Amino acid sequence: MMKFLSANKWWLGAVVIVALAGGTYWYIRSSAPPTFTTYTVAKGNVVESVNEPGTVSAENNVNLSFQESGEIASVNVVEGQTVGAGTALASLSDSSLNAGVLQANAALAAAQAELDGLASGTRPEEIAIDQTAVTNALASLSATEGSAYTAVSDAVTNQADNLFSNPQSNSPIFLIPNTDSQLTINIQSQRVAVGPVIAAFYAALNAMSSTPSTLFTIANNTLSQAQSYLDAVALATSNAISGSSLPAATLAQYKVDIGVARTEVGAAITALTGAESGYTSAEGALTLAVAGATPQQLEAQKAAVLQAQAAASAAQVALSNATLVAPFAGTVENLTAQVGQVVSPSMPVLTLVNQSGLKIVTYVSDTDVAKVVAGEKADVTLDAFGTGTSFAATVTTVGTTQTTVNGSPAYEVILHFTSPEPGVSDGMTGNVNIIAAEHDNVIEVPSLLVINNNNSYFVLVSDGKTVTQRPVTIGITGASTTEITSGLNVGDQITNF
Repeated sequence: MMKFLSANKWWLGAVVIVALAGGTYWYIRSSAPPTFTTYTVAKGNVVESVNEPGTVSAENNVNLSFQESGEIASVNVVEGQTVGAGTALASLSDSSLNAGVLQANAALAAAQAELDGLASGTRPEEIAIDQTAVTNALASLSATEGSAYTAVSDAVTNQADNLFSNPQSNSPIFLIPNTDSQLTINIQSQRVAVGPVIAAFYAALNAMSSTPSTLFTIANNTLSQAQSYLDAVALATSNAISGSSLPAATLAQYKVDIGVARTEVGAAITALTGAESGYTSAEGALTLAVAGATPQQLEAQKAAVLQAQAAASAAQVALSNATLVAPFAGTVENLTAQVGQVVSPSMPVLTLVNQSGLKIVTYVSDTDVAKVVAGEKADVTLDAFGTGTSFAATVTTVGTTQTTVNGSPAYEVILHFTSPEPGVSDGMTGNVNIIAAEHDNVIEVPSLLVINNNNSYFVLVSDGKTVTQRPVTIGITGASTTEITSGLNVGDQITNF
């Protein structure tokens, strides 16, 4: 025995180190003192799992609110009531919304009628009406032009000429003395010039060749020139020097005469402008009626119809939104809606929870998430039922976006119960045990007896006399045992010392 110890002291040193390492590893995994034991290798079942806390959540859980502002007219459900998809839960007063629909539809009908009228062209009856309007406007313009001649002729020859001697000669004399001699000269020159202009206006009125536009131009120019002339006379009259040669009474009468003349010409200008505008407008309307709608007008009206259609659709949607409808089957919770309550959009009035579509949400660490794939089985225990009751579940979704849970990176994993579980409800908490892998009838050994040396694994094999170090290859690791895929045989004795 001493010879053995002497010859193999290096080996014993290694065994001691290994044993210390194994003992240390065992101590880290357990709070109890290490126990040195021997284990006979056998086959068994190894289950690798991932354990994380989880929370039950309804598949559909939503706070519902009206999409329109208004006063609640009816509440059709009570707290805890189960409703089907499409159930009317509550509604707003819809009188104003109904009026909005009627108004929008009327606007749409008007826009469509306008488009139809443009597309079909102007009716002969309308063209006839427009033609009559042109005829009447032309007659009115002609009459106004005649009245304009009468007015300007009276203003110049019957009213303003009272302030002159020899007014219709080539050397009229302005009778009102004033301090501005140049103004007097200008007035006398203007009187000489305005006479032929009025005469030309009269000739144009009686000429068969005069067109409405030409005659209007002559009439307008005559009135403008006469107005300028009369304004100058009025200015000289207001600055007149009264005296023995011009009695005050005579000056006052002159002022009346020139005032009447200016009023006549001003009124004639206003009437002539209005008559010409009416004639031009009537002619334009007739031209458009005969020509029909332009492509641009048609396109513009089509756009107006589309806009009216959109407004009508929006009004109908607003009316539909006056009723709060269940988007899915579920149970009514957190009901705050009351008849008469005024609500605004996005103001929750109840919660709808689908208790029949429950899921379990858990978060798996970044070191374990690679072990979890959709379709894997799991056992779920819930605090409300105790650890002695488990529920079968299946992994349905493994998140790909990293998040942080309690300061550590993790990924969301969603599971669903294998079958409906009575009594389970939204918000319950518990633990999720996801079965990542399960190997049956494989060589398994206690995990505490497998020693890891820089990712190279070995065990200590005993033949009853000596202990040797043997490399092994491991498979999956369960809660307490590890699968050995090579290096050991059934019946081998392994130990931790």
